[in-house]
Amino acid sequence: MSEIITEKYEEPAPIIGGWAINEAMDPAENKEAMEAFNKATDSLEGYRYEVVAVLGSQVVACMNYSYLCKGEAVIPDAKPEYVMVNVYEDLDGNAEITESLSLLDGKKGWEYNRGNASLKENPDVDIIFNKALKEHVGVVYDPIAYIGKKNNTYAIIAKTTTVTVNPQTNISIVYITDSDSSARIDDIKEIDIALE
Repeated sequence: MSEIITEKYEEPAPIIGGWAINEAMDPAENKEAMEAFNKATDSLEGYRYEVVAVLGSQVVACMNYSYLCKGEAVIPDAKPEYVMVNVYEDLDGNAEITESLSLLDGKKGWEYNRGNASLKENPDVDIIFNKALKEHVGVVYDPIAYIGKKNNTYAIIAKTTTVTVNPQTNISIVYITDSDSSARIDDIKEIDIALE
């Protein structure tokens, strides 16, 4: 009788100075990161952020955090956008926004998702996403947020992990097009959470 050996691959521990992508991205499970975010945005006027996911962190002399947010100007009829925001927190607990990047900004014809970003709350998009992934092997796609649409193409932020001995994990925008007979991945754009 042969013995079956299974190996468990874990994400590497954060490297000092390097960015680490979070295993758990729910804001409720990232208390310290949310405290830093709230301090950094406490006195912000004219614009508001809703944290959708805490993407990762960087351990330096202090801390850097990366967030996926739904942002919106505080004016009547403002349209939301999805933004990556990085916050720096110093040793004294002071925090400030250091970088931000509007996703889908400048892409002609795209509309940001105005509702809930969760795929569970967007069952039609969830079905299309899963249909498009049926033929894909070698990469695990963990959806984080449905951020926008252009015609029958959807933009979904996902954590992508290669299925190898040394897995690589990235944050990506996955573009999926739906047709009557099928759905397919059109493009995948990796996002550097350091926003460099």
